[in-house]
Amino acid sequence: MTALTIRSITIRAVDAPMDPPLRNSLNVIHRAPLVIAQVQTDQGPCGTAYAFAYAPAALGPLAALTRNLGAGLIGREVAPQRLWDELLNANRLLGTEGLVMMAISVLDMALWDALAKGAGLPLARLLGGDLSPIPAYGSLRGWGPAMLAEEGGRAVARHGFRAVKCKLGAPTIAGDIETVRALREAVGEAVDILVDYNQGLDRPEALRRGLALQAEGVGWMEEPLHVTDDAGLGWLSAQLEMPVQGGENWWGVTGMARSLTAGATDLCMPDVMKMGGATGFLRGMALAAAHRVPLSSHIFIEASAHLLSVSPLRHYLEHLDIAGALLHAPLRVEGGLALVPDAPGLGMEWDESALSAHAADA
Repeated sequence: MTALTIRSITIRAVDAPMDPPLRNSLNVIHRAPLVIAQVQTDQGPCGTAYAFAYAPAALGPLAALTRNLGAGLIGREVAPQRLWDELLNANRLLGTEGLVMMAISVLDMALWDALAKGAGLPLARLLGGDLSPIPAYGSLRGWGPAMLAEEGGRAVARHGFRAVKCKLGAPTIAGDIETVRALREAVGEAVDILVDYNQGLDRPEALRRGLALQAEGVGWMEEPLHVTDDAGLGWLSAQLEMPVQGGENWWGVTGMARSLTAGATDLCMPDVMKMGGATGFLRGMALAAAHRVPLSSHIFIEASAHLLSVSPLRHYLEHLDIAGALLHAPLRVEGGLALVPDAPGLGMEWDESALSAHAADA
């Protein structure tokens, strides 16, 4: 394979509506502020990827930081793992969490996309995997019994999901149980129900709600406590038969290693953007395998589908589509399985008219 050289890196900012909004017990996310990186090589292939800034206020700083870090890569060979190590080392005094890790991640994913396109292979095949469909669950955006029941029933009917996930955190346990039962009635007994607390509980309340949800047959309890409370999460896991899930807010391999070493979760679901892109995610997969912890993904469905293809303990792809409305062909899910695109790279092609309509000045 001919080596690729980076000619230019273009950073674009988009602020699109989140339709429908993403709701949880803490807030409502109405917008999808995205930073899009495009890596043009001298040899022709152009790699692309995106980062999700979560809040519009972070869009400008993330775009600027990504642009500045990318400028230092011009003229270098497209060698994602080598460049990843260099970027992390260059920013250790600043800190390699938060926006720094997000900027490194989007550049890394775009580099991998370019590398796979240069080889004429889907990223999954470049990494030594295949294009076998990936089990996926429907990650619901609504809040409360009625909204979630309607959304869950529609998601199962449309995509054939065998599992769906809802956000919980009502003022009382009874409110959460009402939501789970309404969702169960809508999706049927054959569909697994997973729940997510977005770090919203303290230890005593997490145990009370965990025991109640366990009795309802819930498949996992996600992020019941703060992501850094490894001792509390390990304690909770030991009290419950229902698995404790976590990992979407780990920052890089270091954060993941700390938590897995502490036995904080029974399952894990690292986020490709917070882990450090494809390179960080691949290194995290090795950690999960060493600890024998099944691994799922968190959003970023386009890259995650390829990466899960080589995960030794692959569990689920979380299907929460952030960028699909800006792409010509969103990732397909049929019969509860995500279909890995048989196209070079990540298989993403931006809809330029949609990007222009939602372009942000950043």
